[in-house]
Amino acid sequence: MRLEQPLSRLSSFTDDMSARGLKSSAVMLSRSTGPASTDELMALGLSPGDLVSRVNRLRLANGIPMAIENAVLPSRVLPDPSVVKQSLYAVLHDQGFMPTRALQRLHAVLLNEEQAALLGVPPQSPALYIERRSFTATGEVVEFTSSYYRGDAYDFVAELTISQPERMHNDDA
Repeated sequence: MRLEQPLSRLSSFTDDMSARGLKSSAVMLSRSTGPASTDELMALGLSPGDLVSRVNRLRLANGIPMAIENAVLPSRVLPDPSVVKQSLYAVLHDQGFMPTRALQRLHAVLLNEEQAALLGVPPQSPALYIERRSFTATGEVVEFTSSYYRGDAYDFVAELTISQPERMHNDDA
């Protein structure tokens, strides 16, 4: 199974799989609440001592492991991480913190033994590592997620447009 994922649209894994006629599911790897790390403070724009909720899941499509997702949210947004059963975005929507935009950064990595075992691929298999910060319509950061997507199962596609210069110079052609 190979999936194509557009980079121009913010959507949940659950919605993406449903749109493809696939059944999404999640295996909960861990859930916790605690003080934010320095990296989490920076990513979420929090103050030292602020609490965060962490939700780490293995995401599956038709029972096939596709991605490892590690989501961190301010505790004021997600006070109880145990309420996340399937779609994190459904929970955020219900709590009034639905993201409307996000910034994503991605690059190629090789999976370590633990990650590879979770995804059912050999160690050192290629993967796409994605960091995403999601924002509400008011600009509040509500999510910082780092994910590992199987490189043999995902193609990320971006549609690009060329902006036309105000005027073309002959020497620019």
